Amino acid sequence: MVQGKMNITRFAIRIVPIAAVLLLLLTLVAGCGPGDEQNGSSEEAPAASETSAVPTMPAARFDQPTPVTDLKQASETDKQQDEEQEEEAPDIASGAFVYGNRCAECHGEGAAGTDQASSLVGLTLSEDEFEDLIRTGGELGPDHLFGSTKISPDGLSAVYAYLTSLE
Repeated sequence: MVQGKMNITRFAIRIVPIAAVLLLLLTLVAGCGPGDEQNGSSEEAPAASETSAVPTMPAARFDQPTPVTDLKQASETDKQQDEEQEEEAPDIASGAFVYGNRCAECHGEGAAGTDQASSLVGLTLSEDEFEDLIRTGGELGPDHLFGSTKISPDGLSAVYAYLTSLE
């Protein structure tokens, strides 16, 4: 019995390193593959759709911003863009959308009023007064309080534009 175990141990000591080296060589050869060559055959390479290659990500591009050499001109351009943005009227359609989501439940469709709240048609408040009322709740209390997380400043301007457009 002891003799059989010794024979197995001697066999394993001799064979295991040889098997490990052969396995390593086979792994290297299999990993390298044939490459772009077709093993000497004159056949055309398979089309891109026929290959099983894994697509790769395109290289990242980091473009440098164009340097501004004339700061005065750049400043004037920024001012013009700011003025153009201020001149743009708030979008009445988006105001109607925001009104429908936030106000129509109490003030009714088309701001005609309901038994819960008065009509907003013919609104006489200025935009600043309207914003103050919406942001603080005014005399109406916390039920009428809409912070900037419920209506954005742009959304509030759009609602005001929508309400002032109603007749």
